[in-house]
Amino acid sequence: MTRPRGARSEEVCPVESFKNVVKKVNSFLGVLFPCLLFLALFFSFVLTIFYRYIANKSVVWGNEVAILAYMWIMFFGCGKAMENDEHVVFSLVYDVVSPMVKMIMKVVYNAVLTILMVICFQPCLKALLASTQITGVLKLPYTVVFAPFFWMMLNIIVYSIINIKKALDEYKASGKEASA
Repeated sequence: MTRPRGARSEEVCPVESFKNVVKKVNSFLGVLFPCLLFLALFFSFVLTIFYRYIANKSVVWGNEVAILAYMWIMFFGCGKAMENDEHVVFSLVYDVVSPMVKMIMKVVYNAVLTILMVICFQPCLKALLASTQITGVLKLPYTVVFAPFFWMMLNIIVYSIINIKKALDEYKASGKEASA
């Protein structure tokens, strides 16, 4: 098949392709997977209640499934919350300060968060890989149970760096608007 003269083939930039893949993975792990985990949490909770009060039997795994699902929802959802800048903040002071102070607060907050996560990453990983513990009922190794913690840490590091860049860009843009 020939293309018309002067027409350019649509080339996909490898960086853009990588960004799209990362966005899709993050969207799956940050939205869809926590939704599925919430269903697992809900149904294990309901099943535990049903068996305890209706069937007069104990479902020992129900509580553990609910706890693990809740942990994983938090670990996977944290990155999405940071991406959308929807995490809990105390903004009473932040809302009344100047744009420069807001930018400084955002940069300092995100820089400290990034530094702490980078410092903690290696020791946490080392401790997890050395762990031989298993959960009480399901007998899952802690290396599996707490693996999503590292996804959360990685998301916090990446989005904190992105938030620093956004804060600087927003401040530069607000300075240009004020001078115009």
